[in-house]
Amino acid sequence: MNVIGVLVMTVPEHEDEVVARLAEMPGVEIHAATGDGRLVVTATDEDTALASDNLMAMQLMPHVIGASLVYHAFEPENDESDAGTRELRKPAA
Repeated sequence: MNVIGVLVMTVPEHEDEVVARLAEMPGVEIHAATGDGRLVVTATDEDTALASDNLMAMQLMPHVIGASLVYHAFEPENDESDAGTRELRKPAA
């Protein structure tokens, strides 16, 4: 799973319009809207859109001043999440 956290800065008078456009994007969730143009958003990879592509689209959206990546996490979606890890041994007493 690939997830990014984004701070989107909008022109305050157009915040509702930007929120509506973001809500239409696959894999995008709006977690907070401050009323003064700041939005807290996450995006995840979907079959139809990558989170990174959505970030670029946010930056190019009308009435968006900027969209800054503030968090990124990636975890495999299958049982391979344990691949390459090793069990730590306790020191002998």
